[in-house]
Amino acid sequence: MKKWIPLAILIRILLMAAVLFACNLKNTSSDLQIKILQPTSGDTLPLNREIIVRSSIPLGVKWSRLELLVNRQPIRLDLYEDHPATATEIDQPWIPTHEGAVMITVNLYDEKGKHFVSDEVAVLIHVMSEEEITPSPSPTPTRAPTPTATSTPKECSLSYLIMEDLSVSTGTIKIPGIYFTKTWRIQNNGSCDWDGFKLVYVRGNRMAGNSPTKLRNIAAGEVFDLSLELIAPSYPGIYEGVWQIQSDKGVLFGPELIVSVGILKPTDEPKPTETMTPSPTLTPTLTNTAIPTATPILTPTSTNTVTPPPTYPPEFTPSDTPESTPIAILSETPIP
Repeated sequence: MKKWIPLAILIRILLMAAVLFACNLKNTSSDLQIKILQPTSGDTLPLNREIIVRSSIPLGVKWSRLELLVNRQPIRLDLYEDHPATATEIDQPWIPTHEGAVMITVNLYDEKGKHFVSDEVAVLIHVMSEEEITPSPSPTPTRAPTPTATSTPKECSLSYLIMEDLSVSTGTIKIPGIYFTKTWRIQNNGSCDWDGFKLVYVRGNRMAGNSPTKLRNIAAGEVFDLSLELIAPSYPGIYEGVWQIQSDKGVLFGPELIVSVGILKPTDEPKPTETMTPSPTLTPTLTNTAIPTATPILTPTSTNTVTPPPTYPPEFTPSDTPESTPIAILSETPIP
């Protein structure tokens, strides 16, 4: 029995720890709250003008990130470390680029980023005139001022030129989910100095880029590099995001700044070219052993040449076995 007591105690301790953890998690989740203060449901908002989405967070609640989504598409991400610990209201700018009904959603994640709470408002995006956006107050009767001759200042022109793509050219292939930086070299070729201007997302795929992104002060005629931090999409395909510069008056101007990347399918990933490995062949090894040279052997061969018998005078008939001496004498005697 004594051997089972430590095991029982261990099981009891684990059960108590699990209960305490569940209670703590429940308390943390109940403290996590988010409320959209502005805009409110039913508001009509102007097209192509910056809108501030203001959300309220209870004081003392620790959170990790705050996401802004429009029609379920991510628009902006704010991190806890980028705001004061005492902040209870977070502003997230957004520029609507399409008319119609829009659902604005904010997601607040807990400190570990595992659980979140949400709030939503439905608004209407519509083209609005300057008077509708900023209605003029009721005029107050005043005495008409004496007209004086004044010169009307000439308005400056807004314009910029895209000189070069410094990184991520059109059609660049990226690995899913990686961070990358798109940079353009731009010249302010207008006559206005830029103060309070921003880079804003217009349409296409935003790739998690912050919109709007504030620009530093740019003098007329100045050449500068404009960079945008992005994240490659997670799914294969061709993605394009369109951005533009917005003036301090909220006016979009100049050529479109385009980010275009491709994400490969897993099966489309380049593979090393397979090369046929030839099977090993038996190659004779050259050694210094002298190889005897075949010398032709002269083999005497018999020929069928018939040697004609010697001719003799009619009066002389040689014996079957003539002796050598008489033959030598006869050969020296002239034949009549």
